[in-house]
Amino acid sequence: MKRLLISSLLAALILAGCKDSAYTLPTAVAHRGCWLMDGDEFYINENCPQGVTMAARYGYPAVEIDVKYTSDSVMVVMHDGTINRTMRMASDYSPIREQVYVEKTSFEELRTKYVLASTDPGLRTPIPTLEEELSACKEYGIIPMLHSEVIESYFLAQSMLGDSWIGFTGNEEALREARKISDCLVLLDPGRVPVENTVERLLSLGGKAGMSTMGYDMLDASYIKTVKDAGFEVQASFFPTPHEVRAVHDGVTIQLSDFYWLPSKHTGREAASWKAKRKMSEGDTEEMVLPEDAFQGMDFIAYTLDLTFSGRVSVDLNGRTYTLASEGPATEHFGLRLYKDIPSVKITANGPSEVKARAKIHIL
Repeated sequence: MKRLLISSLLAALILAGCKDSAYTLPTAVAHRGCWLMDGDEFYINENCPQGVTMAARYGYPAVEIDVKYTSDSVMVVMHDGTINRTMRMASDYSPIREQVYVEKTSFEELRTKYVLASTDPGLRTPIPTLEEELSACKEYGIIPMLHSEVIESYFLAQSMLGDSWIGFTGNEEALREARKISDCLVLLDPGRVPVENTVERLLSLGGKAGMSTMGYDMLDASYIKTVKDAGFEVQASFFPTPHEVRAVHDGVTIQLSDFYWLPSKHTGREAASWKAKRKMSEGDTEEMVLPEDAFQGMDFIAYTLDLTFSGRVSVDLNGRTYTLASEGPATEHFGLRLYKDIPSVKITANGPSEVKARAKIHIL
């Protein structure tokens, strides 16, 4: 094993962006906002204004927002049909024992009896309205991606933000309603269908349009190229490890993820860097090792890894493992956001290989 020690977080000043990419990197969108876990509990909850604030801090240009109606037709922001996973009792912060359905509960009851779960008592706030979430987006210059079939949500977004929002759903008729009032980008989840069908449906929507899918086994390089060649966006929606890196390599234009991160082109951050370049035999490793006190008091961290390799290698990034193989030189780009965690990179050769790696650690 070859171990390289970074002795200081001031080892390098990294400008945002990746100018030497072998392919164009996608726009990274924070899934349900930039939520963060503190152990097994939320620190920043899903779908809340604080998640928009955190998205701005991490440099995400956009966040996904899930919209629901209450029983009295107030638009609130919540992913699940129930509030039980993400909220607690307001009176004593205890778990909610009965199933509380958003659509069967009045806004007043939701707003007064329950709070969002957080390890920070100051962030245990009531369920947010869509207007509050959009106001946070407007304040921080974040584009909201409305995962919504609620037509009223489109009118509200248009009235508050003009065309600077995204409509996102598998309901084609809902997106047609969005197109009637806005020139915003609309993203259709086409389901598992042939690419010709997807392109035809996007053409019928007109204007700025694209597709979104969770079908990582369907969205291969050929599918992506056909949609892009027709002039449309391609979103990889919440692809699990290791498939999100393949989607990036294959050319998706938008990456919606809980963890994927790339530095905003608008922001440069002071960071550490690590480099490795060598020929490797099977079983050899390259590992980034950081001093335990290097990140003391620095909870908000993200990093990228640019890897050019030939042969067969495994890459472990804070427990996310990617197995790669290429006969000739190939380049892959990785990005990960962290909270209260030390960046970890380990590259293992699974046969004769050659690697050139550079990690850049960003302090947010």
